[in-house]
Amino acid sequence: MKNINNIKKKIIYRCLYSGIKETDLLYQKTIIKNIDSLTFEELQVLLNLFTKLSDLEIYFILTRKKNPHKKYKILFNKLLK
Repeated sequence: MKNINNIKKKIIYRCLYSGIKETDLLYQKTIIKNIDSLTFEELQVLLNLFTKLSDLEIYFILTRKKNPHKKYKILFNKLLK
């Protein structure tokens, strides 16, 4: 249980301090709002996405201007429900 809380804390910190206020607000509205509905595995994938994708890429996916890679589609659909 401790690991899941650590991952959530890292994700929340990353979502609040992206460096762009608009992105921070979008992350709060989508990611932080739904963080408790994610499984441990989904949280790990999300945390890893922050190193694989730029904030701009994530922003475009969350605003539906770009489609996520098919292996991340379920995760983003869950965040955008």
